[in-house]
Amino acid sequence: MKRNVSRRKFLQQTAFAAAALPLASSTRQIRSQAKVAGPPLVLWYDKPATQWVEALPIGNGRLGAMIFGGVASERLQLNEDTLYAGGPYDPNNREALQSLPAARQLILAGKFKEASDLIGQKMMAHPIKQMPYEPVGDLSLEFAGPTEVSNYRRELDLDSAIVKVSYAADGVNFTREVFSSPIDQVIVWRVVESN
Repeated sequence: MKRNVSRRKFLQQTAFAAAALPLASSTRQIRSQAKVAGPPLVLWYDKPATQWVEALPIGNGRLGAMIFGGVASERLQLNEDTLYAGGPYDPNNREALQSLPAARQLILAGKFKEASDLIGQKMMAHPIKQMPYEPVGDLSLEFAGPTEVSNYRRELDLDSAIVKVSYAADGVNFTREVFSSPIDQVIVWRVVESN
């Protein structure tokens, strides 16, 4: 069954998953302290992504990419945090500080609707939303070789934040790993061939 998921829905679901990651991290710490082995936290698929919402994300807070996992050609949609729609702007509301005492008085008086209206009008950022990030572009990589492969697997290890694409062709096992280093501020791509 093919499901069409909008970019907005995908980002909402990703945000919910990201909110759950600290819980998963603490669960792993508890498991490791208790020396209890648990299943690895891995998302995996048996075919390449055909659309953006199926690609696997990597990122370090500044540099990111969506990995599609193609065999003969690979697509990485790149993102960098300074490229966004619009231009530089200052969302600070200059009236916020002077409106704070009035908002507090309204809240203490139980006038919550009036307080909410005042806060929305005089204290919230203008514009209220951050400008959306835009993709830097696509990096397309072409690989020579057969189009017939076996044992294909595309995965995102949630513990290590590494995307891995592996498959076998003509008696050779191919593995590609991608991650975004927060320390070195680079996207790392590693290709391994083994018999």
